[in-house]
Amino acid sequence: MRQAGIIAAAGIYALDHHIERLKDDHQNARRLAVGLKEFKGVSIDPKHVETNIVIFDVSNTGMTGAQVSEAMKKEGVLIHAFSRTQIRLVTHLDITSEDIETALKAFEKLLRR
Repeated sequence: MRQAGIIAAAGIYALDHHIERLKDDHQNARRLAVGLKEFKGVSIDPKHVETNIVIFDVSNTGMTGAQVSEAMKKEGVLIHAFSRTQIRLVTHLDITSEDIETALKAFEKLLRR
């Protein structure tokens, strides 16, 4: 792999400067999962969210992952479907608890019609 040192440097920086705040990312991911579970047609088990990665299924909403992604984009929330019915969200340093609430409000607008 070319330029592996650049990627490694980012990882080392994160370990040296951000390891203690990872709990914030994990809490945000858990909050997101708990909130998503409330929406009709969304399939997710918040107990399976142990890190900053949230994967859920939208097949019972009547929409594809791409349709949900496009609708959320119109609400100012950028997400990406990684299969026809599954969406993967990742919390990180630049995602705040307020951002999680904003995303959940946008999901609510979309999924509670």
